[in-house]
Amino acid sequence: MLNSLNYCGVIKVSLISLALFVTNAHSQDQEHSQEHKYEIETISDGHRFTEGPLWHGDKLWFSDIPNNTVYAWSPTGTTEVAIRPSSNANGLALDSEQRILMAQHLSRRIARLNEDGTQTALATSYEGKRLNSPNDLIVAADGAIYFTDPPFAIDEEDNELGFAGVFKINAADELVLLDDSLALPNGLALSPDESTLYVNDAYKWVIYAYDVSAAGVTNKRVFARLDGSYDQGMDGMSVASDGTLYVAGPEGIYTYAPDGELIELIELPDFTSNVTVLETDGRVLYVTNQTEVLRIKLTANH
Repeated sequence: MLNSLNYCGVIKVSLISLALFVTNAHSQDQEHSQEHKYEIETISDGHRFTEGPLWHGDKLWFSDIPNNTVYAWSPTGTTEVAIRPSSNANGLALDSEQRILMAQHLSRRIARLNEDGTQTALATSYEGKRLNSPNDLIVAADGAIYFTDPPFAIDEEDNELGFAGVFKINAADELVLLDDSLALPNGLALSPDESTLYVNDAYKWVIYAYDVSAAGVTNKRVFARLDGSYDQGMDGMSVASDGTLYVAGPEGIYTYAPDGELIELIELPDFTSNVTVLETDGRVLYVTNQTEVLRIKLTANH
């Protein structure tokens, strides 16, 4: 997610091996908390606004939207330019052939990076009208691409669609509108069996769940919501193999059980824009956090 507030006033924060106080989920009639220890590291910093964390091969790729660059971070500690210019790419994903897909703000499209460095546009318009500013995207096992298209990066007079959509590019390369009722659809994720699609409405602070079928989605329902109001909205999401949903948001990373219960909040001192989970050696979260990219090693699977 990107808006005018995110382009300026970002504050560099160094987080190395901090022990954070993490609040458990609480209902209106009961509150309780528990302290957990997390190993948290800043693995890359000095950026302007990071987004789209994605493991590709042995490197973590991420975008820096206002710097018009996609970077690749190596576990050796180096960060190198992977794509520049990136057309202000936001979300990143891999297609079925392990090629990079990008949600590009500047060109207002979903694009694929080819092996020779050229790019192929996969979606630019719907019913003859330009997309707003594609934000985040995911790819299903059958190759279908799901993405959100809020108007964060365009002026009102440039909004041709007149709505913010949740879309799917199907196996026939057709662009299908799934939902046009959300105010600002942002992060999205699929359940491990891909029977459920999760999409959050950023500044409503609500996550919706949909049943997935070959034809599209049905049975839209509220999965979870945050109480209150915040300066920042919900953003990128990632699902672990056991169905735990991690959501980047205004106070850190929100952790939800598959039934929608808020398990805990991993508090971070800056707004988090996205998260991806890696489970090759325990469970590790990679978080884009304004000017930084963080690695959070969990002591247990939450």
